[in-house]
Amino acid sequence: MPFAEDDVPKLSKTSSSQAAWALIMEGTTRARVDGHRLRHLMDRALKLIEASEHKDHFYQVAGDIIMGAPRLVDMLDQDLDRTLLALSKMGEEFLDSRLPLSDKVMVEEAVEAAFGKPRSHVSLAERVAKRYLDSE
Repeated sequence: MPFAEDDVPKLSKTSSSQAAWALIMEGTTRARVDGHRLRHLMDRALKLIEASEHKDHFYQVAGDIIMGAPRLVDMLDQDLDRTLLALSKMGEEFLDSRLPLSDKVMVEEAVEAAFGKPRSHVSLAERVAKRYLDSE
């Protein structure tokens, strides 16, 4: 039996935007993985073409595809990376508000250890203190 419209709980604007952000992030991440797979398949195809005794024929009939596809995949990668960076910055506040302080410290330390510098010029303690002061 389907739900009546009144039976379905309404999501707040905040939870709706968080759900939308999560769906967009998931789709973009999935597209990034698929782009990587596409690049792998394309690289394999190009190796086969280069090793073929019919290489010249392939370039005669499909040279525009052979030369253009790698450039398009490069542009796709760049567009997806740009979108993922924007989404990660948009979602940082949402995720930061959901994690306990111990998890935040663990993430900060992992990022600093992996990349040799803190992610932000403002320390975690300063951000937490600012958020507390702003909430009052």
